[in-house]
Amino acid sequence: MGAPQRSTAMSTSGRAVTAVAMLAGFYLLALGILGGLLALDIALYQAAGKLSPALAKVWALSVAIGYPVVRVVFLTRRRKDDGELPGVLLTRERQPELWAMVDRISERTGVRGPAEIRLVPEVNAGVLEETRLLGLIPGKRHLVIGAPLLLGLTEGELESVLAHEFGHYSNRDVKLAAVTVAGRRAILNTIGGLHQRADQHQAGEAAKLAAKAEKRLAKGRKPSSEQAGGGVDRVLAKLFTLYAKLYFRVSEAVGRRQEYAADRVAAQFAGRDATASALRRIPTLDAAQDYYLNRYATIGWDAGLLPPPGQVFGGLAHLLSDPKRRAELAEHALELPEQTPDPYDSHPPIHLRVAAIEELPEDGRGAGATGPALALLRDAERVLAELEVVTLIPEASGKQRVEWPELVRTAMLTHAREAAVPARNALAGLGLPPTVHGLLDGIDAGRAWEFTDRLPKSEQAAAATGRAAREFARPMLREELGHATVVALAEAGLAGWELSWSGPAELRLPDGFEDGFDAALTAACADTPDTAPLRALLTGAGLPSPVTPGV
Repeated sequence: MGAPQRSTAMSTSGRAVTAVAMLAGFYLLALGILGGLLALDIALYQAAGKLSPALAKVWALSVAIGYPVVRVVFLTRRRKDDGELPGVLLTRERQPELWAMVDRISERTGVRGPAEIRLVPEVNAGVLEETRLLGLIPGKRHLVIGAPLLLGLTEGELESVLAHEFGHYSNRDVKLAAVTVAGRRAILNTIGGLHQRADQHQAGEAAKLAAKAEKRLAKGRKPSSEQAGGGVDRVLAKLFTLYAKLYFRVSEAVGRRQEYAADRVAAQFAGRDATASALRRIPTLDAAQDYYLNRYATIGWDAGLLPPPGQVFGGLAHLLSDPKRRAELAEHALELPEQTPDPYDSHPPIHLRVAAIEELPEDGRGAGATGPALALLRDAERVLAELEVVTLIPEASGKQRVEWPELVRTAMLTHAREAAVPARNALAGLGLPPTVHGLLDGIDAGRAWEFTDRLPKSEQAAAATGRAAREFARPMLREELGHATVVALAEAGLAGWELSWSGPAELRLPDGFEDGFDAALTAACADTPDTAPLRALLTGAGLPSPVTPGV
């Protein structure tokens, strides 16, 4: 399954010319709105023959509508003018090997190279350009490279990815395609600016309405049902969005054709196999990055902890190098899901792009340079630490940096303590110590079902009575007793969680504890409870029962 054939209704080149014309139309739409407002104001003035309060209100409304059009469509500057690009600047002096690869790709593709390279945390690479006039006038170029690409790709695969990005500007296949792509970005930027202004307006209106409602309530009056809206900016955003959809439908064939053309440029430069491999790996890397950030890098966030400097993003390398994870990711890369093309997406589904590359003739170049792409980055750990400084939210600076084993142990204990809060509150409500021994004392005193009755439960469990209620409550009691046991052992340093890159953190209990743990829980939660086995296990592990007054 390869790239789509040329449309008989309209060629790709014809669509490109039409799309460029529609870029001018985007400005003409804005000018038409301004011209229409001006013509209306003049006509009303001529009809009235004099100034009046009503006419002044109409003019004020025209200004309110016209200002965001002028401000966002004509005066908004993009890229570097809006502030420095995100990420860490990688200079030629600091990263000569990476720049050498980029220069080589630029020379062989015949494309003007970037003025700077920046490292970003996303699974992405791109050549950004400081264009003007909706992308019609080119400018300074900036190459961004995602850290996960360096961590997860080989040098040959990275060459392919970067050659693809340069291929967007070679225009060997579709003339004017670079302009249409830049135009898409500019239009989205304009619409985004209008929505941002609308959001700010809506937030301000919501605050005013909330203040009014509070005053009315204080006077014993019913608050108004009026809702905050986005004002004229939201209306304009919707209007320009309708035009944008039409533009995207016309230009999507150009964008998709250029994606295939850029893939061919990548294959010509880095080889067919390296290009296909990179295309397969990128969605897998994206999924791995999300999983890693959620399950590893930020696992200790609520406990006030982060991995060592450079490991928030760099720790992904541990996950990718684990044999089990590596096998899972390799299998994932081979089984790309078949996706239905989105009519407004300039990128074809990844499985179609891979198929198009794999249909190319064998070029005998194999996988290319198989060394890790991260080797191109000098002093990688320091650079990744710098990336954290410029991209993590401000709250990250207040987190303590600890090594991975301590991070996992502390984070998992924190999560376990949080999960134990309802049970501890229930015990405290019964006048019992909020500990595992307090729960065991309560069971011995015949108060187990009082305890479970204070726990959060499903509607079905809450409605049950008699024997049925106990059958719902017994698993809850067993779960909370087991959880309280683990927390008590972990807090005493007798048990804990160990880091595993192959799966979830592994709970390590004292030697021999697990052998009798299940049976001890069963005995303690029976109709005629026996807490002695679990108490004996706790004592044998080094956690004796405290001396407490009688229940």
